[in-house]
Amino acid sequence: MALTVAGNSFASVLDSYLGGGHVVVKKAPGTSAWNTTYNAKATNSMQEAKTKSDAVSQRVTDEGIVMLKNDGVLPLKEQSIVSPFGAGYMDPAYSGSGAAATTDKEMITSEQGLKHYFKVNDATVQAMKGAKTSSPGAAPGTKALNADKNSVQAIMDKGKSAHIDEYDPSIYTPLADKVKDTTGIVFIKRSGSEGIDKRTQGYDDGTPHYLALTAAEKNTIKFAKDHCASVIVVLNSANPMELTPIMGGEFEADAIVWTGTTGSRGFESLGRILSGKVNPSGRLTDTYPTDFTKDPTFANFGEYHYTNTKVKDQSVLGDFMPGANRGTIDRPYVEYEEGIYVGYRYYETASVEDPDFIYGRLNKNGGIVQPGAVAYPFGYGMSYTSFDRKLKDVQVSGGKVEATVEVKNTGKVAGKDTVQLYYTAPYTDYDRSNHVEKSATELGAFAKTKLLQPGAGQEIKLKFSEDDMASYDYHHRNHDGSTGAYLLEAGNYMLQLKNNSHDVLDTYQFTVANTQFYEGNNPRQSDKDAQSKLNDKGEPTGKPEQKAGFKAPSNRFQTMNAYMDEQGVTQLSRSNWKGTFPTAPEGRKGVAPQVALDEFSWFDKFDPDTDKVLGNDKASKVYQDKEPKSKAKHDLALIDLRGEDYNSKKWDQLLDQIDWQGDKKSITEVLFKAAYQTAAIPSIDKPATVDKDGAMGWSIKGASSWAGANVIASTWNVNLLKEMGEALGEEGLQSGLNAWYAPGVNTHRSPFSGRVYEYYSEDGLLSGKLAAASISGAGNKGIFSYLKHFALNEQETFRDMYLATWANEQAVREIYLKPFEIAVKEARSTEKYIGDSKGTMTTKVIRSATGIMSSQNSIGGVIGFAHRGLLTDVLRGEWGFHGAVITDLYPTKQHQLRDMTLRAGNDLFMNQMENAAQDYDSPTARMAMRKALHNIGYATVNSNAMNGITPRSRLGYSMSPWKKLLYGIDVAIVVVAALIVFWIVRRGLDEKANPDRYKKPKSRKKVKA
Repeated sequence: MALTVAGNSFASVLDSYLGGGHVVVKKAPGTSAWNTTYNAKATNSMQEAKTKSDAVSQRVTDEGIVMLKNDGVLPLKEQSIVSPFGAGYMDPAYSGSGAAATTDKEMITSEQGLKHYFKVNDATVQAMKGAKTSSPGAAPGTKALNADKNSVQAIMDKGKSAHIDEYDPSIYTPLADKVKDTTGIVFIKRSGSEGIDKRTQGYDDGTPHYLALTAAEKNTIKFAKDHCASVIVVLNSANPMELTPIMGGEFEADAIVWTGTTGSRGFESLGRILSGKVNPSGRLTDTYPTDFTKDPTFANFGEYHYTNTKVKDQSVLGDFMPGANRGTIDRPYVEYEEGIYVGYRYYETASVEDPDFIYGRLNKNGGIVQPGAVAYPFGYGMSYTSFDRKLKDVQVSGGKVEATVEVKNTGKVAGKDTVQLYYTAPYTDYDRSNHVEKSATELGAFAKTKLLQPGAGQEIKLKFSEDDMASYDYHHRNHDGSTGAYLLEAGNYMLQLKNNSHDVLDTYQFTVANTQFYEGNNPRQSDKDAQSKLNDKGEPTGKPEQKAGFKAPSNRFQTMNAYMDEQGVTQLSRSNWKGTFPTAPEGRKGVAPQVALDEFSWFDKFDPDTDKVLGNDKASKVYQDKEPKSKAKHDLALIDLRGEDYNSKKWDQLLDQIDWQGDKKSITEVLFKAAYQTAAIPSIDKPATVDKDGAMGWSIKGASSWAGANVIASTWNVNLLKEMGEALGEEGLQSGLNAWYAPGVNTHRSPFSGRVYEYYSEDGLLSGKLAAASISGAGNKGIFSYLKHFALNEQETFRDMYLATWANEQAVREIYLKPFEIAVKEARSTEKYIGDSKGTMTTKVIRSATGIMSSQNSIGGVIGFAHRGLLTDVLRGEWGFHGAVITDLYPTKQHQLRDMTLRAGNDLFMNQMENAAQDYDSPTARMAMRKALHNIGYATVNSNAMNGITPRSRLGYSMSPWKKLLYGIDVAIVVVAALIVFWIVRRGLDEKANPDRYKKPKSRKKVKA
């Protein structure tokens, strides 16, 4: 019975993992013969879908692996002898942990990847098998390796993620003669982890942090260098690493190849690339500095606490896991003092602004010519061939910048090239006076060529809007009384074709004649397009969806702006470059200013009944005095809204049918118990959905495994990303999945972030374009993607303890929101629906970004789940987003947090336990729930969850198989119990009737020996 009670409490989660009941469709009269396969399978089984995914995954790693250095040793001759070294060879990093964990058992191992193309010297392998690895300990005066207790994952990890395990290089000493004349391949491994950032402090062997090479690793490389014919270093690293020691000098490698976390096919690609079967074409999505501790983000990354405000751990996990509840602690915070100067934006601007700054120079082989701040720039990568690139034509007119780039393969082998177009905007006196920052260069457009044979060429056309070059001025006073606007200034602009963020190939200068503030009803073109109605081809019509017309962005993060403008907060600025370099809070502690304390207090004390911002108070932004209609008889089902616009009047008619009392259990389960599924709602015939993690492949048995997101992004191939989305979508179709908790597009603000491997890049344009492609591909298969984590979730440390994250609005919009913005605005997929009363299948193109996952960290002083400025004003108001917003997994005891998130614009609370909102019955609560159900319904009706359902159909569900089993066990227990009771009663009656039968035998007397 206890099992049944527990099963019913966690029914939705069990349905998601063990399988729920089948949908029973009661089709409307006359519709039984209609074709209702809106999203058709292209394969016959999950295994076939996985096989096709593996093929695409192989192409991703073929194009995503980056060759950083090559002194001519690569490619190696096939079947030549290679000697592998390093713990990374014996135990590589295939995937991440948490949401990025995969289940694929068909991994191409590092050994297989080499043996498919080379003869592997078994001597080094046997030496490693007979030895044990060890890690350097913490340096004196630093925290222990297991000191991190900031998350449940960190508590469970017990410091393992800070270990850098390696063999003692002395195990190779007896093998000097056995590795002679072979190619040494040293594998360096670094893993990523959800909930755990990388160690920024030193180790007792002199290693400065987790992302630097240890003494054992360097000495292993030195042994290979001294005794092998040549040495290649393979970086099986989830994160960027400090590589200067192996780029020149004592430990210099002949070649360096970055594979990232490989997924199931990465090591096959490694063998193909090392042998020359594949020409590497990957380009870095991050800058690789020479000293990570001198990056401007380093001073403000990790653990910092206020001394004048506290926060209490409200997680239910502490009730089940010893040590998981952190109690009441000083409130954690982080300040993004570097502003927009993240990654290459900092290094390229520093090389312009600071006369003492040395950028660094490389030779043609990727080795050091002049040591400097940058080892390898953003967008860098080598090939076995060479390319000639030039700007053939540039047209600037009608608000558009269009460039034609001519690419020619001038080498001797076929290869692909990545075309990178950057722009430079003028940095003016107005900017200096008004704290508007501009990077010295910024990626404007990019494209990957087709495979070009030697001597062959291709013309690539790149374009973007002139107003895409606008900067956000968060101090500008607009004519309508609001503050903040995008600004495109008059002056000379530079368009640069580059090999990477630093090396210029060709230049074109053009002039913008007039300064333009985009304010009021005059937004940028991308905002107009986002707020426009679409035609059936998915093209903006230029007619606004909202009656109020078009609306330009304005400040939505005023508390953050006020905080960052406080006198004690440093903000890096070109107006005083050296004098504004970020600094760390003394002792990693700070004092929260009043503007922060006020927001903390409002959030902590939120009461849905009385709050004046999001409560039932008449002055609140969400107040309603009339309940929405209920139990209307419109005879509509959710399927009838497939193909309808979000603002169609039919939605009101459908939502008027909601039975608030009869469907209360279903509604509360949908809204507040939405972990890995959403429940059905009978009154509107919304089917249940099954949703899964999948940053590196679906988290289900039999699914494919993909490389890390940063490897995927290193392809710089939009078309390939769309194919990836479609491949994952096909697996979803075969497995009965409807929604994907991916992709992740948080910014690589710091290389020390634990989830760098789960996100694409340090650049928002690159991330956004690639995310839009993968979402579009998945959408073509009816999968709706929860783009995550929205927003400013750039570190794991204390993210689930209301980490107060502070940045000015220019940085928020231009760096951290940009990838989300591009993906939401640009993703498109093809949808099929029944277009008339005769069952005619009709096709249209729709916006396919219909899911967002909000972030656990606080945006300023308010958790990302509950920031109305972010979730309602920006996401839905400015970007025209239609769909469902779900929280990250957050098992909290706070009922009122559910009220707050719902009213702020968050529709689904990801939780496995019964824990509804405090207010279900007020008109304000009902209207907030109605809006959420509209959003959830819109995402659902445009998904593959509608396959097999005809218009006007009614839905039911068969019993879940696991429920049948539990009920069967219950029945068996009842039968057994009844038999026992029957036997006891019968025995008692028989004993009364025949007492002699039940007399106890007399005990025998003991006989003495």
